[in-house]
Parts: sequence; structure tokens; C-alpha cells
Amino acid sequence: MSFTPENLHKVFKNIRPREQQIMMGYLKEYIDNLCNECVSDRMNNVLNPMCRRRFLINVRILSGSSLKELPVFCYNQVLSNINRFIEGKTTLFTPVDVIIYNEDFFKLFFGRDAQELLKLTRDLGVEGLNEEGIKTINKIISKSNTPAIYSKTRKERPGILRTILKREKMIREGSFIYDVSSNYFIIWRSNTLFIADLHKGYAICNTHKEQIDSMEILDLIIPLYAEGKDFRIDLDAVSGKETLLQIGIKRKNIIQIEDEQLDQRFSQITEDLSPKFPRTTFNFTEKLDLQVSVEVNKNSTFDDVNFVFNKLSTLMEAESINLLNEI
Repeated sequence: MSFTPENLHKVFKNIRPREQQIMMGYLKEYIDNLCNECVSDRMNNVLNPMCRRRFLINVRILSGSSLKELPVFCYNQVLSNINRFIEGKTTLFTPVDVIIYNEDFFKLFFGRDAQELLKLTRDLGVEGLNEEGIKTINKIISKSNTPAIYSKTRKERPGILRTILKREKMIREGSFIYDVSSNYFIIWRSNTLFIADLHKGYAICNTHKEQIDSMEILDLIIPLYAEGKDFRIDLDAVSGKETLLQIGIKRKNIIQIEDEQLDQRFSQITEDLSPKFPRTTFNFTEKLDLQVSVEVNKNSTFDDVNFVFNKLSTLMEAESINLLNEI
């Protein structure tokens, strides 16, 4: 047995809390020294940061650091990289699962209206944002010059979300879809998903590998998949133990192949999903529409859910929209 990071991690879980605290102190001191050394050479920090893709900024924010406790120059590079990514400009690397403070998240998308939105979403109580707060947010955004479309307008403007997701020429450049709930604010722009946690005070930018730890987030994003894939999607929590995605596909939209071939497709999709999703079933209703149930694992990531919908799209005749960019 060698003194490796893997073995050290195993040992760490089994030592006494006091010793764990001492080791964390050593680690924090090392991180602080590394960051200080990195930002002391600004040119090198810009082009070749000492931590891979500046992941220690994520670690610091997740550990509860305030902006004053961050290496601010490095954090500004994170913001600059995300801003360039949003604007479609060249970046040193693609920001994936990058964490920033909500204040900067709102500034990136809403400019001069950011402070008003931040006031409404900051220091929320246990119950989170109330209906009146959500209405006020929508009112502020609707009066602004920001090309933002509220997800729930799909009820009054059928097809509007799909039009934006397809990025058709008639849509104003830079348009994006947003939605807000008691605890989260999401933005979907150019096949990229941003999720702000209103309680924790930070946002995940271009989320892919992060675990989906709330049904509330799924409730916000599945209407977009329903539009982009032309599915009917419901989300069910069964006895509080498991979460099921119920996906409906109209018979007329299903690919025209022999029943035996279709059964083979079902089997292949079930096999492809099985490593991440414990149970997938296919049933035809009385109207011969297809009903698919997928049990969502508690460890499922946004990429995993995207994979489900992309796989089910192979059953359809029409071309569907891939809602998350490949990384």
C-alpha cells in the first residue's frame, strides 16, 4: 500500500474528527499558498492557472467563502471566461459546472436590472421566494431590454420555446429562456443551462456533471425538454422514495418500423440507460400512444437526464433538438 491520494482519502474517512480538522487546516494552508503564488504572476494566472480550469474557485465558494476571501483576480478571470463563452467568443477552455456568486450571475444576463433581481432573491426565508416575488421578477424582466422569455409563456404563446431552442433567424439574437421557483432561477441559452440556487447564493454555469439534488429543478427544466423533443413529460414522486419521468410520445410521431424492430429499440434503450437509471418501461396506451417510465436515480446528473431524452428521441420520426451541448 502506497502513500497515494486515493489511499489518503480512505484513511481520512476513518480517523478521528479532531485529526480530520487538523488535516483540513493543512490543506487550507496549502490551497491559500498555491493561490497566492498563482496570482502573484498575473500573466501566468491568465494563461496557465496552477489549478486545473480554476477549480479551486469552485471549492472556495462551495466552502462558504465570501468574495473578499477569494483570489479576486482569478475569480475575475472566471467571470471573463464565462462572459466570453456566453457571447460565443473564443475562450481558453469551455467553462463546465463553473460556480459564481448570484450577484455576478444576474449581472451577466440582466445588466442594470441585476441589483433589483438580487434584492428580491437574497436572504430568503425557509419557504423561499413567494408568488408575489416571482410576479415582481417577471415584471422587471418584461419591462427591461433583455431578450429573455419566461418559460411559462408557452401557455399563451404555443411553440415560442421551441422556436428559441431551435435558434431560428426570426428570434432576436441573444434570446434566452428563464424560469424561477421558490428556490431556483434557471436560464437556458444556446444549449447551455445555468442554475442559480437562491438560498445558497451561487449559480452553476453550463451545468453537466452536477447531480440533480432537487425535484424542483427537474420541474423547471422538463418543460423545455417537452418543447425541444415534442414529448409530453410528467414528473412523479412515488411514496417519496423514487422519482419517475413519465414521457408520452404520440403514435403518429413514432418512427415507422416493424413492431419487432421497435421492440428491439426498446430493449436497446433500456440496456443503454440501465447503468444510470434502474428501471425503464415501455407501454402503449389504449390510443396506441407510447408511455415511457424512467426511474431517476438520486445520483443522476444533468448529462444523464439529457442522455435519456436524446435516447428516446431515436424513437421519433421527426428531428429533435439536443438541449445540452456535448462536452
